[in-house]
Amino acid sequence: MNRLAFTASGTASGLVSNGISFFLLIYYSQVVGLDAALAGSALLLALVVDAVSDPLVGRWSDRLRSRLGRRHPFLYAAVLPIPLCYYFLWRPPDLSQPALFLWLAGFTVALRLAVTMHTVPFNALLPELAPGYEDRTRLMNFSYAGGWFFGTLMAVSMYVWWLADSPDYPAGTGILRRAGYEQAGLITACALIICLVLAAVATHRHIPKLAVPPPERAAARRVLAETLATLRDGSLAAILASTALTAAASGTATAMWAYMQPWFWGFDSTQTSSILAAQLASPLLAIALLPVASRGRDKKSVLIRLSVLSLLAGSGPVVLALLGVFPPAGHSALFPSMVAIGVAQVALIVMTSTVSASMVADVVDARAVVTGRREEGLVSAVLSFTGKVATGLGIWIGGLLLTVINFPTQADTSSIDQSMVERLGWLYGPVLAVLYLLAIFVLRHYRLNRRRHEENLAALAGEQTQ
Repeated sequence: MNRLAFTASGTASGLVSNGISFFLLIYYSQVVGLDAALAGSALLLALVVDAVSDPLVGRWSDRLRSRLGRRHPFLYAAVLPIPLCYYFLWRPPDLSQPALFLWLAGFTVALRLAVTMHTVPFNALLPELAPGYEDRTRLMNFSYAGGWFFGTLMAVSMYVWWLADSPDYPAGTGILRRAGYEQAGLITACALIICLVLAAVATHRHIPKLAVPPPERAAARRVLAETLATLRDGSLAAILASTALTAAASGTATAMWAYMQPWFWGFDSTQTSSILAAQLASPLLAIALLPVASRGRDKKSVLIRLSVLSLLAGSGPVVLALLGVFPPAGHSALFPSMVAIGVAQVALIVMTSTVSASMVADVVDARAVVTGRREEGLVSAVLSFTGKVATGLGIWIGGLLLTVINFPTQADTSSIDQSMVERLGWLYGPVLAVLYLLAIFVLRHYRLNRRRHEENLAALAGEQTQ
């Protein structure tokens, strides 16, 4: 049941994240007509709100005392707001540019807050439900794999069904079909309700066994001091920074997907949907490979290796194509090459996200040894925040890149000249590479390893028996 619950929660997060990452920028800038920089700024605004709301919700769920425990009141409260906000995000009325910006910003902020109410408390369950060094990695592997599998399945359905080419939208312009986005928003909202209910109900049985907060109510000044002390922890700061940078890289790649496929690589909607369909194998590949790659190894070294491979898979083909040493657009080897690279790239995203989440969970036990406090909610807010960086900051970077090169709105593939396509590639490839390199660099400050984790568990077990 734990695997089912984490798969359902991950699926809900994946549907929201992939919907926003793949399609929201191109929908508002190319279909609805909002300036790309304004669209990216609206999503960045939601990210700023998250920077405040995530730790507050995390701390709140750490201290909440109720008949349903610390976490589940939040899980049940988020069941309706998430699908409703997601639905209305894809149904904007005809508005002026400022009003359209406010619509996008308002519903994105509301959606982010609602998602926080689910993901932070739910991920806070991980350290207690899976205390083992590798157990929590396996459980989070199902969460991220479920998110990417069903998120990708929805994206494939978008290209195959809702955004497919037609007589009214020929030659790759199905991406501009507004009705398709609206219909997909409704279906996704219904799927979100099912996943959110399942995640809450499947973990409900654990409530009596979960830790309870201390009875005393801490003063606001003390709460702030404890929160700041936790956030200054060296290992937590390192994995937070690394995960945020990796999330920004994958978010930028996802946000630019709908631009790179038709304009840079020259793929039509059938080829694009085929690439996405092949990526349905990626989460399954991650579930099979990560246990082998991480068995007996420290998570930090595993994450560094996976990040290097992500860099090569993400920016390598673009830079090589610009240098003339990769199959050019129209070459028979290009499509199968990009299919294989796409499968590997998504599998790497799933694995790096899983290992990062597992490393964050290890910080909970390390902090509990030092402080005597169980701060799963506060520390799991790192997962929520950095996951939203992938969509918020990544889309903002994507919008900024489009603005820098003056990429036109409501354009088809025939109206974009080659020089603009090359400028897009020269910005996209190096930006992605720099983000991954920085993510690897900051990991040097992460100090926890397998031995330290086992020592922490033994110390906590000793405290419980005293």
